[in-house]
Formats: sequence, C-alpha cells, structure tokens
Amino acid sequence: MSLPGEPGRPAPAQGETVPPAAAPAPSAELRLTVPAEPVSASLVRDRLRRWLGALRWPSDRLRDVLMAVNEAASNSIEHAYPPGTAGTVEVHGRLTAGPDGRHVELTVRDHGAWRPVPEDNEGRRRGIPLMRACMDKVTITSDRQGTWVRLRSAVVPDAGRSC
Repeated sequence: MSLPGEPGRPAPAQGETVPPAAAPAPSAELRLTVPAEPVSASLVRDRLRRWLGALRWPSDRLRDVLMAVNEAASNSIEHAYPPGTAGTVEVHGRLTAGPDGRHVELTVRDHGAWRPVPEDNEGRRRGIPLMRACMDKVTITSDRQGTWVRLRSAVVPDAGRSC
C-alpha cells in the first residue's frame, strides 16, 4: 500500500480526508547487544529511553529504570572483560501487565569473568545500592558463562490510565 502522493496512488480528491496511518503498537520486548565499550552505555540508554517512551512509561519511573540499567550495563562494560579483550553486553527487556498495572523486567548480561574488587575502591561501589534504590527487585547471578543482572521495576499504571 502506498501513501497519498506516492507513485501508484493518486492524491486524495478535493474534500476527501485521508485517515492517518496507524502507529505500530509498541513492542512488549526490547533486545539489544552492544560491544563492551564505553560508548555503548549511551546506546543502551538511548534505546531503552525510546522503548519506554513508546510504552508511555511515566517520566519519573523512566529515569529510575534508565539509571539502574545504565549502572548494570556500565559495570559489565567496565569490569567483565580484561583490558584489550573484546566482549558484548546484552540487554533484554520485557513488559508485563497485571491487574494492578504493569512493570518491566530487564536483564543485563555479559559473558566475562568479573575481576576481583580492588583493595582501594576509590570511593566507588555505589552501583548495586543505586540499582536497588531505583528498582523493586535486583538479582545478580554470576558463573563461568558470565553475569546476569535482573531488574524489576516498580508497578506503574496502564498506559491508558492517568498517572
């Protein structure tokens, strides 16, 4: 099907209205794989922001989800792979709706082996408490295949209801 004015479709007659194209329904899932490089954190934030925006996520809760996922992805980028080693970070998000509203569940995964915590932490190590403050549930699992950070957001109203 072509749009008005496109080849193969005549322009509408005078006085005729053309219904707007229906916007595609937002996807209930987000899948993203990025290289474990510092610039990738901004790619993750951008894609996540667009996905949540399409879901009409409340702005205050959107910031919480962005902050938590950014922290998890940044940790994978910075700590999962030895310097000079290529790797990837995967982000999978899923929308779940229930009678009380909806929430998103996100998993940030790497395939690396986390390095030991440095003796001098340089005032760092605030990432996990930050994730826990922003999300309803945070679970971190690590084994020889990598690390999975599972995040569950707070429940928000359905997109059709006022926030």
